Amino acid sequence: MGDVILLAAYLVLVCVRRKVSPGILLEKMMPTFFIALTTASSSAAFGVNMECCEKDLGIDKRIVNFGVPLGQVIFMPGVSVMFLAVGFCMAEIYGVTVSPVWLATAFLIAIVLAVAAPPIPGGALTCYTILFVQLKIPMEAIAVTIALNVILEFAATAVNLFCLQTELVELAADLDMLDAERLRQKKNTYVARGRDGM
Repeated sequence: MGDVILLAAYLVLVCVRRKVSPGILLEKMMPTFFIALTTASSSAAFGVNMECCEKDLGIDKRIVNFGVPLGQVIFMPGVSVMFLAVGFCMAEIYGVTVSPVWLATAFLIAIVLAVAAPPIPGGALTCYTILFVQLKIPMEAIAVTIALNVILEFAATAVNLFCLQTELVELAADLDMLDAERLRQKKNTYVARGRDGM
């Protein structure tokens, strides 16, 4: 549920601020999203992500060449949501008291661990021990979490890449390095002008 809210928030943000149709934006971003969703691997979606950002979303090549590789390694909002969800779930199962301090700790640790998690399938597994120790969740929860992680990681990877693409659109627009016309055009109907037309 947290991932759905995150996706909707990013989608609405870009559609409103950049005046682009949600249908057009989703059509352009879905190939990357589906590769990540079906493989749980940002590496498998890397080439499609680079092409989508530059050719379909109209992000300047300089931002794409820097932002996509770096973002796929450290920008993981979907994994943060996954860590929070697993923390809440295991706290409920094992009777851990959830206080305001616990909540603040959970949010902080989820964000830090999302950046620290290795960007490979199963990479989040290395972080659950830290999460559970800090949140006073018994270590028996690791066994259940490993099983949950197998399923949740597919969604988390897809959310990470979707959010990365929208963040790069916003960054490019703020730096005046976004081809807004290309962003608003239907996929494969953009007519190149200027340098692209040569």
